[in-house]
Amino acid sequence: MTLASSGKHALPRARKSARRPKKASSVSLRDVMTTPVLTLTTAQPASDALAEMLDAGVRHAVVLLGADIVGVISDRDLGGTDGGLVRLRRTVGELMHADAVVVKPDMSLGDAVHLVRERRIGCLPVVDHHRLVGIVTRSDLLRVLDAGAENARRMARHEPSDERPPTLVSPNRDKWP
Repeated sequence: MTLASSGKHALPRARKSARRPKKASSVSLRDVMTTPVLTLTTAQPASDALAEMLDAGVRHAVVLLGADIVGVISDRDLGGTDGGLVRLRRTVGELMHADAVVVKPDMSLGDAVHLVRERRIGCLPVVDHHRLVGIVTRSDLLRVLDAGAENARRMARHEPSDERPPTLVSPNRDKWP
């Protein structure tokens, strides 16, 4: 397990110009993470793990050994719905990625996007005070990006956002000159 941070020693960056200035109002992972997190154990049969993931409607799970995070696993690691031979007589511990990169909930969204892209990973378990509190996946990051793009399109077309409160109309409106 690797704890990634947004500090200057977290990841080498290709160019300084790629760095974004921090904003006080920036979105953190706490705002976009998924909770609760599906957790599996290393000894769990791979077929059971895939069934749990499908039932929960998730594509990534965090693997625990006791209370410690020891890895992550995706539906693709388990062979998907047609990968019975991949799972045959195998456990989650045999198929998981043991080099899980975990992050803190106060990490900025931009730093998380950079981390996912640079490390080519699909999910980031979110840990606060040595406790698993959430998970952020590529899909979560794309959902936030999509929502931001949609709001930008609305503003460009001068359309009201869904998040605005309704306009109040006075019952005495007809009485005004």
